[in-house]
Amino acid sequence: MQRFAWKSIAIAAITCAMACGLMACANEGVGEPCIPESIPCEGTGCGFKDSESYVESSSVQCRTRVCIVHKLKGGADLADPRDILGVDEKVKGRAADGPAAVSNEQLDQSVYCTCRCRNADGKKVEDCNCSDFPGFECQEILTLGGDGIKGSYCVRPDQT
Repeated sequence: MQRFAWKSIAIAAITCAMACGLMACANEGVGEPCIPESIPCEGTGCGFKDSESYVESSSVQCRTRVCIVHKLKGGADLADPRDILGVDEKVKGRAADGPAAVSNEQLDQSVYCTCRCRNADGKKVEDCNCSDFPGFECQEILTLGGDGIKGSYCVRPDQT
């Protein structure tokens, strides 16, 4: 009878540890690579402006469900999001004046999974603490949009 009780306690402890581990997954994944599903288009061109950040919520690629393109240098005029998969360590793009390329280093620095660290009112978001992720800081990114996405996100500091 005692052996059965210890087995039950052991199973309960393992189940609890697994559940706790799964609940902590919200904080994991910041900085992991992701591929945006869409690229903004204006007029005749498509691409990311290196002065702006683009947040894609509900990204199934990210455990945090948020993919960001944060001030991607050289990201203008990428015509197809699948081009970000890259060939020969470059992202192939089709710009109006010839092919544009973004290096893997630029992608690593600017395109990754993130989480919202402060809401639109500046209040800290409980399950996202940028200090848990070395090399990231909480910066205000979105001032427009719905209350569920406006606010600050964990991003790599601008490299100038």
